[in-house]
Amino acid sequence: MAVLNYRGLLGRIKAAQKTQQITKTMQMVSASRLKKSHEKLSQSKPYFDKVKELLSHLQNAGAELSHPFFEHREDKSAALVIVTSDRGLCGAYNANIIAFAERLLEKYPDGKAELILIGKKGDDYFKKRNWPIFLKYLDIAGKPDFLKISQITNQLTDAYLSHRFDSVHLIYTAYKSALSIKPISSKLLPIEKGEHIGSSLQEEMKTYLEPSSPEILNRLLPTYIASKIYVSLMEAFTAENSARMIAMKSATDNAKEMIKNLTLLRNKARQAAITKELLEIVTAGEALKG
Repeated sequence: MAVLNYRGLLGRIKAAQKTQQITKTMQMVSASRLKKSHEKLSQSKPYFDKVKELLSHLQNAGAELSHPFFEHREDKSAALVIVTSDRGLCGAYNANIIAFAERLLEKYPDGKAELILIGKKGDDYFKKRNWPIFLKYLDIAGKPDFLKISQITNQLTDAYLSHRFDSVHLIYTAYKSALSIKPISSKLLPIEKGEHIGSSLQEEMKTYLEPSSPEILNRLLPTYIASKIYVSLMEAFTAENSARMIAMKSATDNAKEMIKNLTLLRNKARQAAITKELLEIVTAGEALKG
């Protein structure tokens, strides 16, 4: 029995070692992807900040910010853009964002909110629920480009301008650091008018506006919305890679601890088997003497 147990423990140790190799490799891959996505996030934020600054300059320059995207309506219907991952093995990343989205959905009666799902995990969950799905994007795979973002932006803005939705909200996981990520909600539409940014800039921007402010807004606002979606997606994908790296590190540490415990049990089983064999030899020797 001890021999069988010893062999079983050997099999379990080998299985745990293979699992440890896999999780260690996935941890390293996630760390590499985290670095790349963080670089893209850092590169995209200055552009988005500059677009926001231009909108603020327009307001400070005395431009009349009159556009449907600034129009505040009675929030009778809303669109929730929920960003999840396409793959698993990232700890509680998807569970947290889905639970956060469900708490927000509780504020809306049946039929008053529609979902725009980005990521397969969100689609797998919500397609089994009663919430209507307006759009889904399952092919981004953590690599958003402006062509796809433009498609999302056009469909969202068209639905908003046609009064299908009175507001559009982004629900994604914000990234602060590799150890600090959390689900948040950010209003995409209507756009909140920026505050004044200082008298010196205000005086500077009072000089000239060319072309007219309505034409500037018509060109600038779609860019602002697309940029905000892009930055939010990059932040979510960076947080996903961070969550997967931490989950794989935890799995690797657990496998290491399991190997340590199984090795101890294996050694005990081996000692027990040797002791049993010695006892059998001694007993047989004593029987022969008798």
